[in-house]
Amino acid sequence: MNRKALGKGINALIPDFEIGVPESNENGPAKNTELLIDEISPNRFQPRKYFDNDKLEELVTSIREYGVLQPVVVQKAESGYELVVGERRWRASKKVGLKKIPAVIREVSDAQALELAIIENIHRQDLNPIEEAEAYSRLSDEFALTQEMIAKKVGKSRTAVANTLRLLKLSRNIKEDLISGKLSMGHARALLGLDNTGQIETLRKEIFKQDLTVRQTESRVNSLKQPVSTKPVSLVSKKNIFIKDLEKQLESRLGTKVDINPQKKGGKLVVTYYTDDDLDRIQNLIGQNKS
Repeated sequence: MNRKALGKGINALIPDFEIGVPESNENGPAKNTELLIDEISPNRFQPRKYFDNDKLEELVTSIREYGVLQPVVVQKAESGYELVVGERRWRASKKVGLKKIPAVIREVSDAQALELAIIENIHRQDLNPIEEAEAYSRLSDEFALTQEMIAKKVGKSRTAVANTLRLLKLSRNIKEDLISGKLSMGHARALLGLDNTGQIETLRKEIFKQDLTVRQTESRVNSLKQPVSTKPVSLVSKKNIFIKDLEKQLESRLGTKVDINPQKKGGKLVVTYYTDDDLDRIQNLIGQNKS
């Protein structure tokens, strides 16, 4: 989705907003109004647990100077109103000291309340990867949405949704690293390629200690997944220091696993690639373009 839509209000941000949230119900049409801030409570389905204080302060400054330019969306609750969309605006308005805030009153289902909160946060890039994964999981578990349905609602591919959900399988340590930003999504996805928890934790520490890139991490994972041969090594196949050093130089140059297997006459040079894109990258490094 075009990021320019972010400045055009909720209808530009969420194209099917009007479809997903009915304009009218048995109590009458949705209304634009001003509500007392203290009468509004947070969305109980809010997927975001962490709010960036610096960004919130920027919004406080903007509201103090220009006011609240876009109304929040609320629904009636047992006591007062409950937020559907716009918690950052509501929080910032409270910090400014405003008594009232522009609002649109709608009637939405629990599923719609969660969907809209997720969609707003995702398109504003406000959710960390674990919050996003937990939100998708709630849509699946609580509202029986398939990965295809979730992907359509949030404007992402089914593969992207599936990969994000897989992050929930990670250990608590790695989840915390993702939340804090110490680890990237790429690093986390690479670690998911290992089944052994000990290997995962060891590689996690190596990532920090050696400042490994995502590609280097993927290479380490693939190396760890290679079965260990129990066959005795012949004298011919033993590698001398020169050969091992050359392998390391080539691996550093090509960013992938390289094996040099000397034989009685000549030998074999094996360069491993894992995807078609990886092969193209290696070919370009070697200087051999595809015809």
